[in-house]
Amino acid sequence: MNSEQPTATMQAWPHGPTKFEQRHGNGKMRVVTAIAGIPIVLGALWIGGWAFFWLIAAATIGALIEFYWMAEKKGARPNKIIGVATVILLCFLYSQLIPVLISIFMNRAPFLEVLPHTIPFFVFLTPVLVLLLEMFRRTEGAMTNIGATIAGITYVGVSLPALIGIVSLEPLFWSAEKFSFYSIMAVLISIWTCDSFAYYGGRLFGKHKLFERVSPKKTWEGAICGVVGAVGAMLLIRALAAEWFSVADAIIMGIICGVFGQLGDLAESHLKRDAGVKDSSQLIPGHGGILDRFDSLLFVAPLIYLYLLLQAGIVWLR
Repeated sequence: MNSEQPTATMQAWPHGPTKFEQRHGNGKMRVVTAIAGIPIVLGALWIGGWAFFWLIAAATIGALIEFYWMAEKKGARPNKIIGVATVILLCFLYSQLIPVLISIFMNRAPFLEVLPHTIPFFVFLTPVLVLLLEMFRRTEGAMTNIGATIAGITYVGVSLPALIGIVSLEPLFWSAEKFSFYSIMAVLISIWTCDSFAYYGGRLFGKHKLFERVSPKKTWEGAICGVVGAVGAMLLIRALAAEWFSVADAIIMGIICGVFGQLGDLAESHLKRDAGVKDSSQLIPGHGGILDRFDSLLFVAPLIYLYLLLQAGIVWLR
């Protein structure tokens, strides 16, 4: 190794461990972060509205910046300003689309309520803007830069804000008490249960490698245990707090969390391996980066959003 290159412990946060973690170890740092972070997430989710919106928007921006950091490891120079601006627009789109459609459907939509519906137009202009602005940047590798910029918007900006979209569906499930809170919690708990079952199932029964080139330790047996755990967790949550989901709904959403959550984890592992990094960052001290913690949600959230949107449409058409 070149002696002039910084080691992992010498790198400045958020690309390396904090001083607290260096002094007290990763275990204590993880606990401190969890104690501070979990109440913030649960509080924002319980309050809903703009509190949850800005929490997810901030997480989306952080995850996008992490993606761009990894792209820079490969020599790309993504346009971070355009990327951040676009994902904020996407957050607003997810939050406003359903209320606007309801207003139009009820024939009571003034101009200011219909206006957010034009946001997709600006989003679709993003590739054009990225291409035009790239001509004025004094950097090489235009195609690589443009590709990295748009890839980050697609991978992160379309996916994570879908959690805002799920919350925005609450008016369509008017008979479901605390629909937003329990829906998001069901998804999170199902994913976390999947991770735990996959880990311990792989340790106990794992014999056949799942995708050794991307993640050498994952096994088919562990993956199957993860799916079973995700479905079981979703069924349990339905029985305890979310009876408006049918058993079939719980099973389907559990399968989505179990299968696509693990695919999301593999996809992010592939990106990190290609970039030559262990963690996407240390924005969540002791836990790695936002992408490290929520990689499964990037694949799961949009699918759960589309599934619930479909279910709501079926109910309304009856």
